[in-house]
Amino acid sequence: MKTDQSLKFGVHTFIWKKEFLGQEEYIFSEAKAWGFDGVEIATHYFDQIDPSMLKKYAEQDDLELTFCTSLPSGLSLTTMDEDIWRQSLDYIQRAIAFCQACEITQLSGPLIHPVGHLSGQPLQPQEKKRLHQAFKEVATMLAGKDIQLAIEPLNRFQGYALNTVEQGLELLAAVGCPQLGLLLDLFHMNIEEKDVLQAFHNAGEACFHVHACAKDRGTPGSDAFPWAEWFTVLKEINYQGWVVIESFNFEDTELASGARLWRPVASSNKALAQDGLQFLHQTYQSMP
Repeated sequence: MKTDQSLKFGVHTFIWKKEFLGQEEYIFSEAKAWGFDGVEIATHYFDQIDPSMLKKYAEQDDLELTFCTSLPSGLSLTTMDEDIWRQSLDYIQRAIAFCQACEITQLSGPLIHPVGHLSGQPLQPQEKKRLHQAFKEVATMLAGKDIQLAIEPLNRFQGYALNTVEQGLELLAAVGCPQLGLLLDLFHMNIEEKDVLQAFHNAGEACFHVHACAKDRGTPGSDAFPWAEWFTVLKEINYQGWVVIESFNFEDTELASGARLWRPVASSNKALAQDGLQFLHQTYQSMP
Protein backbone atom coordinates (compact mmCIF):
# COMPACT_ATOMS: atom_id res chain seq x y z
CA MET A 1 0.00 0.00 0.00
CA LYS A 2 1.76 3.13 -1.22
CA THR A 3 0.60 6.28 0.50
CA ASP A 4 2.17 8.76 -1.88
CA GLN A 5 4.69 8.49 -4.68
CA SER A 6 6.83 11.18 -3.00
CA LEU A 7 7.44 9.08 0.13
CA LYS A 8 8.27 5.38 0.02
CA PHE A 9 8.57 2.87 2.85
CA GLY A 10 11.32 0.27 2.89
CA VAL A 11 12.62 -2.42 5.21
CA HIS A 12 16.27 -3.08 6.04
CA THR A 13 17.68 -6.59 5.69
CA PHE A 14 19.03 -6.35 9.27
CA ILE A 15 15.45 -7.27 10.22
CA TRP A 16 16.36 -10.75 9.01
CA LYS A 17 20.16 -11.15 9.23
CA LYS A 18 23.52 -9.42 9.57
CA GLU A 19 24.83 -9.90 6.03
CA PHE A 20 22.73 -10.23 2.90
CA LEU A 21 24.57 -12.69 0.64
CA GLY A 22 22.41 -12.69 -2.48
CA GLN A 23 20.41 -15.93 -2.20
CA GLU A 24 17.78 -14.75 0.29
CA GLU A 25 14.77 -14.68 -2.04
CA TYR A 26 12.46 -15.15 0.96
CA ILE A 27 13.30 -11.65 2.19
CA PHE A 28 11.66 -10.11 -0.85
CA SER A 29 8.53 -12.24 -0.72
CA GLU A 30 8.12 -11.45 2.99
CA ALA A 31 8.74 -7.73 2.48
CA LYS A 32 6.11 -7.70 -0.26
CA ALA A 33 3.61 -9.62 1.87
CA TRP A 34 4.16 -7.19 4.74
CA GLY A 35 3.34 -4.22 2.49
CA PHE A 36 6.70 -2.53 1.89
CA ASP A 37 7.63 -0.61 -1.25
CA GLY A 38 11.25 -1.70 -1.22
CA VAL A 39 14.09 -3.60 0.44
CA GLU A 40 17.32 -2.04 1.68
CA ILE A 41 20.19 -4.45 1.11
CA ALA A 42 22.89 -4.43 3.79
CA THR A 43 26.10 -6.29 3.17
CA HIS A 44 29.88 -6.07 2.97
CA TYR A 45 29.95 -8.94 0.47
CA PHE A 46 28.38 -7.21 -2.51
CA ASP A 47 31.27 -8.30 -4.75
CA GLN A 48 29.94 -11.88 -4.41
CA ILE A 49 26.33 -11.03 -5.32
CA ASP A 50 24.93 -11.54 -8.82
CA PRO A 51 23.20 -8.26 -9.76
CA SER A 52 20.91 -9.99 -12.26
CA MET A 53 19.61 -12.32 -9.55
CA LEU A 54 19.06 -9.44 -7.16
CA LYS A 55 17.12 -7.51 -9.79
CA LYS A 56 15.08 -10.63 -10.50
CA TYR A 57 14.09 -10.97 -6.84
CA ALA A 58 13.02 -7.34 -6.71
CA GLU A 59 11.16 -7.37 -10.01
CA GLN A 60 9.16 -10.50 -9.31
CA ASP A 61 7.76 -8.91 -6.15
CA ASP A 62 7.49 -5.40 -7.64
CA LEU A 63 9.91 -3.96 -5.08
CA GLU A 64 12.55 -1.27 -5.37
CA LEU A 65 16.08 -1.59 -4.00
CA THR A 66 18.33 0.63 -1.93
CA PHE A 67 21.78 -0.28 -0.66
CA CYS A 68 23.40 0.39 2.72
CA THR A 69 26.93 -0.54 3.70
CA SER A 70 29.73 0.54 6.02
CA LEU A 71 33.50 0.43 5.89
CA PRO A 72 34.82 -3.00 6.92
CA SER A 73 37.23 -3.44 9.80
CA GLY A 74 40.66 -1.95 9.18
CA LEU A 75 39.58 0.73 6.71
CA SER A 76 39.34 4.47 7.30
CA LEU A 77 38.87 7.72 5.38
CA THR A 78 40.74 9.74 8.00
CA THR A 79 43.90 7.65 8.28
CA MET A 80 47.32 9.00 7.32
CA ASP A 81 48.19 5.53 5.99
CA GLU A 82 47.97 6.03 2.22
CA ASP A 83 47.40 2.34 1.42
CA ILE A 84 44.50 2.00 3.88
CA TRP A 85 43.02 5.31 2.73
CA ARG A 86 43.12 4.18 -0.89
CA GLN A 87 41.66 0.78 -0.01
CA SER A 88 38.80 2.60 1.73
CA LEU A 89 38.10 4.71 -1.34
CA ASP A 90 38.27 1.58 -3.49
CA TYR A 91 35.63 -0.04 -1.29
CA ILE A 92 33.29 2.90 -1.89
CA GLN A 93 34.01 2.87 -5.61
CA ARG A 94 33.13 -0.84 -5.77
CA ALA A 95 29.92 -0.14 -3.85
CA ILE A 96 29.00 2.52 -6.39
CA ALA A 97 29.71 0.08 -9.24
CA PHE A 98 27.50 -2.52 -7.54
CA CYS A 99 24.67 0.00 -7.35
CA GLN A 100 25.07 0.75 -11.04
CA ALA A 101 24.96 -2.94 -11.93
CA CYS A 102 21.80 -3.42 -9.84
CA GLU A 103 20.21 -0.15 -11.07
CA ILE A 104 20.15 1.14 -7.48
CA THR A 105 20.12 4.92 -7.20
CA GLN A 106 20.33 5.29 -3.39
CA LEU A 107 23.55 4.28 -1.59
CA SER A 108 23.98 5.11 2.07
CA GLY A 109 25.71 4.25 5.30
CA PRO A 110 28.45 5.18 7.80
CA LEU A 111 31.34 5.33 5.35
CA ILE A 112 34.05 7.08 7.37
CA HIS A 113 35.19 4.37 9.79
CA PRO A 114 33.95 0.88 10.65
CA VAL A 115 30.97 1.06 13.01
CA GLY A 116 32.27 1.10 16.58
CA HIS A 117 35.70 2.46 15.74
CA LEU A 118 36.75 5.08 18.31
CA SER A 119 40.11 6.83 18.60
CA GLY A 120 39.57 8.04 22.18
CA GLN A 121 39.77 11.65 21.00
CA PRO A 122 37.64 14.09 19.01
CA LEU A 123 38.24 14.26 15.27
CA GLN A 124 41.64 15.88 14.82
CA PRO A 125 42.35 18.69 12.28
CA GLN A 126 44.52 16.45 10.12
CA GLU A 127 41.81 13.76 10.16
CA LYS A 128 39.16 16.27 9.08
CA LYS A 129 41.36 17.43 6.21
CA ARG A 130 41.86 13.82 5.13
CA LEU A 131 38.11 13.19 5.36
CA HIS A 132 37.26 16.19 3.18
CA GLN A 133 39.85 15.09 0.67
CA ALA A 134 38.36 11.60 0.59
CA PHE A 135 34.83 12.73 -0.14
CA LYS A 136 36.07 15.07 -2.87
CA GLU A 137 37.37 11.91 -4.52
CA VAL A 138 34.05 10.18 -3.90
CA ALA A 139 32.32 13.14 -5.57
CA THR A 140 34.42 12.48 -8.67
CA MET A 141 33.36 8.82 -8.58
CA LEU A 142 29.69 9.84 -8.51
CA ALA A 143 29.91 12.36 -11.35
CA GLY A 144 27.72 11.41 -14.29
CA LYS A 145 26.07 8.52 -12.45
CA ASP A 146 22.43 8.30 -11.38
CA ILE A 147 23.35 7.63 -7.76
CA GLN A 148 22.97 9.62 -4.56
CA LEU A 149 25.23 8.79 -1.61
CA ALA A 150 23.93 9.55 1.88
CA ILE A 151 26.54 9.69 4.67
CA GLU A 152 25.26 8.54 8.07
CA PRO A 153 26.14 10.32 11.33
CA LEU A 154 26.48 7.79 14.16
CA ASN A 155 26.00 8.18 17.89
CA ARG A 156 29.06 8.84 20.04
CA PHE A 157 29.32 5.21 21.16
CA GLN A 158 29.69 3.94 17.58
CA GLY A 159 31.72 6.67 15.93
CA TYR A 160 33.58 9.91 16.64
CA ALA A 161 34.08 11.54 13.24
CA LEU A 162 30.47 12.43 12.46
CA ASN A 163 27.73 12.50 15.09
CA THR A 164 25.34 15.34 14.24
CA VAL A 165 23.54 16.98 11.35
CA GLU A 166 25.59 20.13 11.93
CA GLN A 167 28.83 18.20 11.44
CA GLY A 168 27.38 16.51 8.39
CA LEU A 169 26.43 19.80 6.80
CA GLU A 170 29.95 21.11 7.43
CA LEU A 171 31.37 18.09 5.59
CA LEU A 172 28.95 18.51 2.67
CA ALA A 173 29.77 22.22 2.40
CA ALA A 174 33.49 21.45 2.25
CA VAL A 175 33.00 18.95 -0.56
CA GLY A 176 30.33 20.76 -2.57
CA CYS A 177 28.83 17.79 -4.42
CA PRO A 178 25.07 17.74 -5.16
CA GLN A 179 25.06 13.93 -5.18
CA LEU A 180 26.28 13.78 -1.57
CA GLY A 181 23.82 14.16 1.30
CA LEU A 182 22.96 12.72 4.70
CA LEU A 183 21.31 9.56 5.94
CA LEU A 184 19.41 10.62 9.06
CA ASP A 185 18.79 7.75 11.47
CA LEU A 186 16.29 8.40 14.26
CA PHE A 187 18.07 6.09 16.71
CA HIS A 188 21.35 7.99 16.47
CA MET A 189 19.61 11.36 16.33
CA ASN A 190 17.63 10.69 19.51
CA ILE A 191 20.99 10.34 21.27
CA GLU A 192 22.95 13.17 19.65
CA GLU A 193 20.57 15.95 18.62
CA LYS A 194 19.22 18.51 21.08
CA ASP A 195 16.07 18.76 18.94
CA VAL A 196 15.53 16.04 16.36
CA LEU A 197 12.80 17.91 14.47
CA GLN A 198 14.93 21.03 14.24
CA ALA A 199 17.84 18.94 13.02
CA PHE A 200 15.69 17.71 10.12
CA HIS A 201 14.76 21.31 9.38
CA ASN A 202 18.44 22.25 9.42
CA ALA A 203 19.31 19.37 7.10
CA GLY A 204 16.63 20.40 4.62
CA GLU A 205 17.40 19.27 1.08
CA ALA A 206 20.61 17.60 2.32
CA CYS A 207 18.44 14.87 3.86
CA PHE A 208 18.77 12.16 1.21
CA HIS A 209 17.64 9.09 3.16
CA VAL A 210 15.94 8.19 6.47
CA HIS A 211 16.14 5.22 8.86
CA ALA A 212 13.22 4.90 11.26
CA CYS A 213 12.78 2.95 14.49
CA ALA A 214 11.66 3.61 18.03
CA LYS A 215 14.11 5.14 20.50
CA ASP A 216 15.07 1.66 21.76
CA ARG A 217 15.50 0.30 18.20
CA GLY A 218 12.02 -1.19 18.48
CA THR A 219 8.77 -0.69 16.59
CA PRO A 220 8.10 2.82 15.23
CA GLY A 221 5.22 4.26 17.26
CA SER A 222 5.92 2.23 20.40
CA ASP A 223 7.77 5.14 22.01
CA ALA A 224 7.24 8.81 22.92
CA PHE A 225 8.77 10.26 19.77
CA PRO A 226 6.55 12.95 18.12
CA TRP A 227 5.90 10.97 14.95
CA ALA A 228 3.04 13.10 13.58
CA GLU A 229 5.09 16.27 13.98
CA TRP A 230 8.05 14.53 12.36
CA PHE A 231 6.03 13.70 9.24
CA THR A 232 4.99 17.35 9.11
CA VAL A 233 8.65 18.37 9.15
CA LEU A 234 9.43 15.93 6.31
CA LYS A 235 6.67 17.60 4.31
CA GLU A 236 7.99 21.07 5.17
CA ILE A 237 11.50 20.24 3.92
CA ASN A 238 9.96 18.59 0.84
CA TYR A 239 11.52 15.23 1.60
CA GLN A 240 10.61 12.84 -1.22
CA GLY A 241 12.75 9.82 -0.46
CA TRP A 242 12.70 6.60 1.51
CA VAL A 243 11.68 5.97 5.10
CA VAL A 244 13.33 2.62 5.87
CA ILE A 245 12.55 0.66 9.02
CA GLU A 246 15.94 -0.37 10.38
CA SER A 247 16.13 -2.58 13.42
CA PHE A 248 17.98 -5.82 14.11
CA ASN A 249 17.12 -9.48 14.30
CA PHE A 250 17.63 -10.05 18.03
CA GLU A 251 17.60 -13.83 17.42
CA ASP A 252 20.80 -13.46 15.35
CA THR A 253 23.37 -13.60 18.17
CA GLU A 254 26.19 -11.91 16.27
CA LEU A 255 23.96 -9.14 14.97
CA ALA A 256 22.23 -8.58 18.31
CA SER A 257 25.56 -8.42 20.13
CA GLY A 258 26.97 -5.92 17.66
CA ALA A 259 23.88 -3.73 18.06
CA ARG A 260 23.98 -4.15 21.86
CA LEU A 261 20.51 -5.68 21.93
CA TRP A 262 20.46 -7.62 25.18
CA ARG A 263 16.67 -8.03 25.23
CA PRO A 264 13.89 -8.24 22.64
CA VAL A 265 12.53 -4.84 21.56
CA ALA A 266 9.38 -6.36 19.99
CA SER A 267 7.49 -9.62 20.14
CA SER A 268 9.13 -10.67 16.87
CA ASN A 269 10.97 -9.14 13.94
CA LYS A 270 7.93 -9.73 11.75
CA ALA A 271 5.72 -7.86 14.22
CA LEU A 272 8.26 -5.02 14.45
CA ALA A 273 8.25 -4.58 10.68
CA GLN A 274 4.53 -5.07 10.10
CA ASP A 275 3.30 -3.04 13.07
CA GLY A 276 5.88 -0.34 12.38
CA LEU A 277 4.84 -0.04 8.76
CA GLN A 278 1.16 0.08 9.68
CA PHE A 279 1.84 2.84 12.19
CA LEU A 280 3.93 4.85 9.74
CA HIS A 281 1.30 4.51 7.02
CA GLN A 282 -1.53 5.52 9.31
CA THR A 283 0.36 8.48 10.76
CA TYR A 284 1.41 9.70 7.33
CA GLN A 285 -2.08 9.32 5.88
CA SER A 286 -3.62 11.27 8.77
CA MET A 287 -1.59 14.38 7.97
CA PRO A 288 -3.73 17.36 6.94
